[in-house]
Amino acid sequence: MKKNILYLVAFISMVFVACNPLKDEINNIKPVAAEKTLTISTTTLYGTADAANIGISAMLNSTYPQLADGSKANVTYSFKTNTIKPADSVYANIQYTVTANDYTTGAPVVGNFSTNATTGVITIFNTYSVAQAASFLEWKYPQATTPAYKLVLLTYQFFQSNATPSAGVTVTEAFLLMPNGWQKIYLVSPAQYAALGRGINNGFTSADVANLPSYFNTMLKSDPNIISPKVGDVRYVTYKYMQSGTLMHQKVYALSYDATGNWVPSLTLAFLKKDGKWIPDPTIYYTLVRNDYNTIGASNAGTANGRANLAQFGSFDVTGGANNWTEAQIADGLIVVLNAKYPNAPVDPTIPYKVTYALFRGATPTDSKSFVKTPTGFVLAPAN
Repeated sequence: MKKNILYLVAFISMVFVACNPLKDEINNIKPVAAEKTLTISTTTLYGTADAANIGISAMLNSTYPQLADGSKANVTYSFKTNTIKPADSVYANIQYTVTANDYTTGAPVVGNFSTNATTGVITIFNTYSVAQAASFLEWKYPQATTPAYKLVLLTYQFFQSNATPSAGVTVTEAFLLMPNGWQKIYLVSPAQYAALGRGINNGFTSADVANLPSYFNTMLKSDPNIISPKVGDVRYVTYKYMQSGTLMHQKVYALSYDATGNWVPSLTLAFLKKDGKWIPDPTIYYTLVRNDYNTIGASNAGTANGRANLAQFGSFDVTGGANNWTEAQIADGLIVVLNAKYPNAPVDPTIPYKVTYALFRGATPTDSKSFVKTPTGFVLAPAN
């Protein structure tokens, strides 16, 4: 009897297995990869943002190939070094003042002259633009025969049409011989040293070293000549370092612009999984700052009441009252900011600009909209 029961159980099991019409379908079900956002750091050091984009993309494709399209990764890396060592950093050795003879002798190469079309008379100008100053340094210190990363504090007469007198103004600016030629870099000014309590010697000491990244970030962010930096941009800051009472060096420090709007010694880059591959995220991210709301308030976007309220409180009122902003009006206001922030943005519908802004609806949450630049200007990005 026992044996018969065992046979019966085995037979019933075979019937259920053989007759299960969903067996093949169940076996063919594949797990669906979900979109994820990774926040990771890498110990690999990179010399440039371009090198980091290539290396990190390869790392993500190797380590996270299973994540779905639309996944994102924010990866932080550090430069191989933030300190660029000049060929000679001794302060006394790197200063040079352009002479009257330099302006004349170097003119054929530098281009600081004009020729009268009628008489053929050549007039040499004892002034330089920034580009001409870099050309002068290439003439005086040719890249082919000059040690890489030579640093020069160059004093010269600077001229810019409609901005300076015809005789120019005397300036001292820093130039560094980079692999792609002479480049003007950021020079800490006497006023900036003074603001930090270092105005007596116009230089930093060992007590300042830990604070230098913060000092330089503040300087670069507040400089009106640094317009619309992009994530990954690198700036080289040169500063005087007091090694002792008698020995001074001019050092160079590299910082990069990150997605939070700060200049930092490390950089976080964004990556996107698209068409099965990790690529550098082409999106340009921007979060409105207080002055942006004032800019919109002075525009024609929205209504007069809405603009006045926005400028006063720094958030879009969406409570439905007299100060209310519709979604279309908010988009119009954000386009005002994009036009002011990125006036030279290329026409490229593959580059989204994602703008985050503050709302008011009893609390103050945030929201965001994405735009692209078309031949007619910024427009809302098509929905995915």
